[in-house]
Amino acid sequence: MSNQLEFKVSSGLKNIIGKDLITDDFIAVFELVKNSYDAHASNIEITIEKNKIIIADDGKGMSLEDIKNKWLFVAYSAKKDNTEDKKIDRNLYRDKIQERRHYAGAKGIGRFSSDRLGRYLLIKTKQASSETTEVVRVDWSKFEENQSRIFNTIKVDHTTVNSSNIVFPNHSNRGTILEITGLHSKWGREKLKKLKHSLEKLINPFSEINEFSIRIVCERELEEDLR
Repeated sequence: MSNQLEFKVSSGLKNIIGKDLITDDFIAVFELVKNSYDAHASNIEITIEKNKIIIADDGKGMSLEDIKNKWLFVAYSAKKDNTEDKKIDRNLYRDKIQERRHYAGAKGIGRFSSDRLGRYLLIKTKQASSETTEVVRVDWSKFEENQSRIFNTIKVDHTTVNSSNIVFPNHSNRGTILEITGLHSKWGREKLKKLKHSLEKLINPFSEINEFSIRIVCERELEEDLR
């Protein structure tokens, strides 16, 4: 008598495709920023606070269905199956650089980069056609409490809120904001300089069109510069 069996996935998978795969903080931020780039953002703001990193963009944002069927679908990549960009009208510049574009999310695991940076992830995301913003809260430590638990039995919190108090870069009516707290390491002046150098790889210095910009904000360093 024969029958079919199926794999079970441990909650320990989170570390394998998160902390263990993303080897340092710079790569983690780099991957999250590239996700914004792949979402056709023109402006990205990275704010570094004492115990918080905020990565905000004016990309196309996500609907609740996108969150359920894409972001929470582990290892799935809409970019890889060539469905992600069909909803976006590309301008001429986007068409020209498309062949040179490197899709960070091609393996569908870039979203786990935040686990390398901090314990908690708060996502605020909105599409241009929506009047509300989707909010998702993830506590990555829940996946580490008991590795005998099945991965998809660990829940994340979701709410839908009014968008009036949420500001995306360049006052855009769409975008995504990632707030990472409970940071695992400190971000000093030298580390910020290294981050800036890492992110410079995403800017095309030969382009005559300044379409993609990354801004790093750290108030404590600005205060230090003024002393």
